[in-house]
Amino acid sequence: MKKMLISAVTALLASGVFAAQPDVAPPYQPTDAELATIRGKLDEFQKAYKALPIGRVLTTMEKMEKKIFPVDMSLLPDVEVYGKAADWMLRYPKEEFWTANDVKNTLDTLDLGLARIKQIAEGKPAWPAAKGCLVRGYRSRVDGSVQPYALKIPESYDPKKPIRLDVILHGFGPTMNEANFIAQRDSGKPATAGQEYIRLEVFGRLNNGYRWCGETDVLEAMDSVRARYAIDPERIVLRGFSMGGAGAWGMGLHYADMWAAFEAGGSGAGGSSSGFKNDQPSSAQDAVGRIYSTIGWMLNAANVPTVGYCGEEDTPFGALKASREHLESEGFKFTPSGLNWTTTDIRCVFLIGPKTEHKWHPDSQAESDKFINEACVKGRQAPPHIRFVSYSLRYNHCFDINVDGVEAGYARTEVDSVTSADKKQRTLKTRNVARMLLPYPVACQSFTLDGQLFPFPPMQQPRPQTRVAAFGARRVAPAPPPAPPQILFEKKKGKWESSYITDAQSLVDKTPHKRPGLQGPVNDFLMDSFICVRPTGTPQHPLANDYAKAAVDRFAKSFSKWLRGDIRIKNDTEVTKEDIANSHLVVFGDAGSNKLLAQIADKLPIQWDKLHVRVGKQSFDANEHLPAFICPNPFNPRRYMVVNCGDNLLGTRELRKTVALNWLQETDYDVLKLSKESSGEIKGTSVAQGLFDENWKVSEK
Repeated sequence: MKKMLISAVTALLASGVFAAQPDVAPPYQPTDAELATIRGKLDEFQKAYKALPIGRVLTTMEKMEKKIFPVDMSLLPDVEVYGKAADWMLRYPKEEFWTANDVKNTLDTLDLGLARIKQIAEGKPAWPAAKGCLVRGYRSRVDGSVQPYALKIPESYDPKKPIRLDVILHGFGPTMNEANFIAQRDSGKPATAGQEYIRLEVFGRLNNGYRWCGETDVLEAMDSVRARYAIDPERIVLRGFSMGGAGAWGMGLHYADMWAAFEAGGSGAGGSSSGFKNDQPSSAQDAVGRIYSTIGWMLNAANVPTVGYCGEEDTPFGALKASREHLESEGFKFTPSGLNWTTTDIRCVFLIGPKTEHKWHPDSQAESDKFINEACVKGRQAPPHIRFVSYSLRYNHCFDINVDGVEAGYARTEVDSVTSADKKQRTLKTRNVARMLLPYPVACQSFTLDGQLFPFPPMQQPRPQTRVAAFGARRVAPAPPPAPPQILFEKKKGKWESSYITDAQSLVDKTPHKRPGLQGPVNDFLMDSFICVRPTGTPQHPLANDYAKAAVDRFAKSFSKWLRGDIRIKNDTEVTKEDIANSHLVVFGDAGSNKLLAQIADKLPIQWDKLHVRVGKQSFDANEHLPAFICPNPFNPRRYMVVNCGDNLLGTRELRKTVALNWLQETDYDVLKLSKESSGEIKGTSVAQGLFDENWKVSEK
């Protein structure tokens, strides 16, 4: 049985970076007795956890007797991840046990969690100071779930000395779940000999290609590690292989100013293909696809030391070649060195493992390690020539350049910035940029922006104050000057104008334009805190309302299985001011059934009433059509309102292959034609979809 499983999994992985997960049950099905044993152990875990004095203020007597110890709340996610791992195995017993060893892994995971509960109860939590291989957790802002991550901490780690951090993105794992992720990594073994950095392996919410919640998982895990360990912010490395390599291309190029270097192995920067879909993408889908097809972002490799690797006989070999050729089309010259390609134009190398399939060749790995180690000696640095490209305001900055608005969304946006050797002159050229923020030039005295000169005088320092003391007057060092405002450059009628703006002023701006973090497409809400709002009123259209209510339930089930959390659901009558302030609202129903939609129906970019759904110049019969879209929340323009979306984001067919394949579908808005199947299920078929313009209005282009 074990050999059959290994053979099946190997075949899956060999079929490509995003291999297909089978639509059949795993080869091992746990017995009722095994499930009962896990359930009993989980009950023991939950009982012990509830017995901890969480949130209690201890009495003086309890403190004196030291029988009960206060609980460090920040350590609770480190415990809860063990219980969650077992809980999810019991939720999906027919899908997540691949071998009998998974039963043992689940029980061992609970034992590790019980040991931590005991340490907390005794006031002696040992793992926060532990070295070697261990697992910790954090609570995600997306859905409040706890998510695990694995660490390898070298024996040489000194909390007083900031250390390098390597962030590792795993490959596609059809048998992966929290239980075996923890069991394989929480071994207590020492870190690899010679490792002089902390190694962080993210869970990534399973196999989503590090997109949406998976991307946020990487960022949140990093934040958790930085809060708990002394991390050198100038020496953070990103590394991944296979699906993790595709993720490293994506996050390495999207956040090029975050890393001292990044390494992408077993993949090119083409992003995932939509091999499981037969439909041709619409022009709107094609535009959104530019966000994820990261080959278009290759220019950002000019800003960060980059390693691309593939085996000579590996499937993504052609994609890696295309990545290099794209950089050559941007003007960089590469020279062959055996199978490898190098350049002196930027800090980038493409390595090829000779006669190697889907794995690292030892010589290539050694060369990559050397390249990254040398980059880490220098640390993260902004080059004097920054060449920044983006296709989404979600990824709007590179070092001190912040693009705050574009002329056309999902189109290629560029900023080319050159700082003179004496740092007194900065020349910038832009493409598709409408608003841009730059810091006040402390060293530079002038900007030339698309040929327009903007001189800025040196910052004025306050004069030293004089204080009279008992023994005469003496000079006192001046107070540090307040942080200078940013310079806002806005293009008006083809010309740039400059003004000053503070962070506080920026937050007050409520004009309905697309802005960083509020730019679409629909699935963008999955990257931050969201709450689903269920309708409770009388619907205008029963068919649409039945579809919407069922969509909430299907979304909850899909999200739990494939994105490893429980979505927060509230009735429309229960939403609070805090919910509106802190979370995106994913609202279902219509103006009759959903209280929130009734209050702001006339403020949404798509209008629909009892008769019609109106999308720009198009009109649809409201009795059998339902709009699904994303826009700023009229109650809080700094958060999204997402209408009748969720279920349609997470189709089981794509998720079983990998959720990353679902990227091609979602635009800013969609109109669904509803039909009732013979099974009673209501099906929604897309009949119109598109993109809002930069003012969140339906574009007629």
